Amino acid sequence: MSPKKKKQFLMLNLFIIIINIVIFSNAFLGLALFAGTALSISIAWFSIIGSMALFIRGNSILLKKEATHFLAKNIQSLTDCIKVFEEVIHNGDVFDENILKNIEQIKRFSRKSDTIKEILLQKFSSDEMTFQKFGGVLQNVESVIYMNMRSILNKISAFDIEEYENMQKKGFKNESFSQEKLDIYNDYISFVDNATNINEDILLKLDKMLLEISRYNSLEDGDIQTLPAIMEMDELIRNANLYK
Repeated sequence: MSPKKKKQFLMLNLFIIIINIVIFSNAFLGLALFAGTALSISIAWFSIIGSMALFIRGNSILLKKEATHFLAKNIQSLTDCIKVFEEVIHNGDVFDENILKNIEQIKRFSRKSDTIKEILLQKFSSDEMTFQKFGGVLQNVESVIYMNMRSILNKISAFDIEEYENMQKKGFKNESFSQEKLDIYNDYISFVDNATNINEDILLKLDKMLLEISRYNSLEDGDIQTLPAIMEMDELIRNANLYK
């Protein structure tokens, strides 16, 4: 059970206990099943039946093993990615640290992209080749980051966190099949780590590109192609497309 579900499980059962204490304890309402007015007896029995129904139904839902849900299925933008990341993060989960980084990376990209566009508009008109060239680079960067985020979400979807945590606790040092399974899970974790690091490299290249843009008031299309930051970014994008 995930930490989030454990919390929900404890809160549900604590709620049921508190409600029944309030209803049946002499320190509060002090109702009884076989004594009192017809109304108080009815309320007492309704409370018991309702508590049992809530206990059985609620716990069966929480304890039911979740089916694989591919998180990236319906996302269409980086904003959608943030929403899904925020839904799946747990306290202490193996992917939590990277999920927090991914959320912050998307926000940082958005800020940097807006800043680059604002500076470009101060130096060039939106219909100039220079502005369009940099705009194309930003679109390519966004596509790569989006692709990486989708890949990360798909890996998280396919990762059975409960089984992985059980294997970590039990060991399986002498069982080759279980060790092979653990190696597969570690490959998932490495993939998410690598994709997150690629995003970080891209953001660093964006910082370099922003610095170079701020130095020039006029650039020809050929000059843009030879800017170190543009060349590094193009190479990184090519490698990222191969990595997916």
